[in-house]
Amino acid sequence: MDQMYSVKMQLLMVTVLLWVACGNGSVTINDPSDYVDLSSDIMDNSRLMDWNISATLYQTIAVKGPYYFSETEQAIEHRTFAATANDTSVVVVTKDSAVNVSNSLILKYGYASNIYQSSFYGVNAAVNVANGSSATFNKVNITTHNGSANLYSYGSGTYAIVEDSDLYSSGPVSHGLYAGGYGTVTGRNIRHYSGGYRSSAFSGDSPAGYVYIYDSVAHTAGIGSAIFYALGEIHAQNVVGHAEQSPVLFMDGVQTAELEKVDLTAGLLAGILLFSSSERETGAYVNLTNSKLTVLAETAPGLWFGNIIASVDLLSVEIDTASGVLVVANYSQVTQDFNYYGGYPDNNDLSPAEVDIHVSESCLDGDLVAYNGSSISWTLSQYSFWTGSVKSGYGNSSFGVYLDKTSKWILTHDAFLTNFTNDDPGLSNVISNGHNIYYDTASASNVWLRNKTIQLSGGGRLAPSTWREA
Repeated sequence: MDQMYSVKMQLLMVTVLLWVACGNGSVTINDPSDYVDLSSDIMDNSRLMDWNISATLYQTIAVKGPYYFSETEQAIEHRTFAATANDTSVVVVTKDSAVNVSNSLILKYGYASNIYQSSFYGVNAAVNVANGSSATFNKVNITTHNGSANLYSYGSGTYAIVEDSDLYSSGPVSHGLYAGGYGTVTGRNIRHYSGGYRSSAFSGDSPAGYVYIYDSVAHTAGIGSAIFYALGEIHAQNVVGHAEQSPVLFMDGVQTAELEKVDLTAGLLAGILLFSSSERETGAYVNLTNSKLTVLAETAPGLWFGNIIASVDLLSVEIDTASGVLVVANYSQVTQDFNYYGGYPDNNDLSPAEVDIHVSESCLDGDLVAYNGSSISWTLSQYSFWTGSVKSGYGNSSFGVYLDKTSKWILTHDAFLTNFTNDDPGLSNVISNGHNIYYDTASASNVWLRNKTIQLSGGGRLAPSTWREA
């Protein structure tokens, strides 16, 4: 890799078109990996990391590097920065420094000896900004190998800004832009590619990191390598991303992700995946607006929830799944391998998922599936259309469906609902296609139905749960 890589990687960024309900458009975006010789990093990207070691939740390895800026203000341009040692950054900005780097190359080789030090404190990242410092990188190429993050921002009052730049990494846990310890990172007009295991494009880690991404393109190839990994907050606008072997968004615990005008493609597990790796928590939140989500895996849903209580807003959203499943809620979580869901045999101290999803100005096709006592609340409003139904497995799961007068539900098979509310008293906005809806007479939300059986458009019926067609 050399400085010509930065020149080759320049591409015209275009704003993702607004996705309106029941319609879409398309543009062509160049893939960041098109300009890289990926064959030279095959061995590097095949490496895995052992997470079954004792976590070190305090810093044991000092952050160091050959270009170390402490208590200083500097502007640097047209430079090449490089380092090859293990557990070593290239550029370190610390102790209230302010550094601006432009039109430069930052190159990193070398391994991380402790994955938790790398993850929580940015040890071995090519660029480490910390301790109340600020740094701006404009028109730079940050290339790393052997499992090194491109840039890490750590600590309250720490701000790193990367603009009009190219990020490339190989090896495991080599995230693109990465924030932790209440640090903040902002990326604008970024082209990112990572080929390694658990190497997400834009990530936060514990304690919370704050990540802001605009007008960018990202491609990840490794298992567990999402476009966004939320531990803290993710805010993104006008981002195109493809995660070949991962959901596009991982969220662990009570975090926030707000994604607007994004076009994201997932290849494994789910499109968006929310879980808690410890005890079940309440308050995880995702807002997806004017966007498209595509899920290629044949068994993966659009949205998946496990061991978490969460809420989601979907506004003018298109979700395309090969599985025909929009949402799954389960008693489960993601394992450290990040390639399958761990259930009771993996962890017997989990809780069912509870999820509240509000859909507006969207046209969605697929089923809602709940397992093991989980619950899904599904609200359609503002001219939304849903083609699908609900399915329950392994336990007494529950579903609530709520429609306003402007929205429509087209059934694809019988539905058994705990709660059913419809602002259209005539139920003309439910097209049954010969299928029936059964409602729970014991639920206070269904009192308005007065235990009645009502004929639906299309030949089906809305009936008490004790009623069955003879």
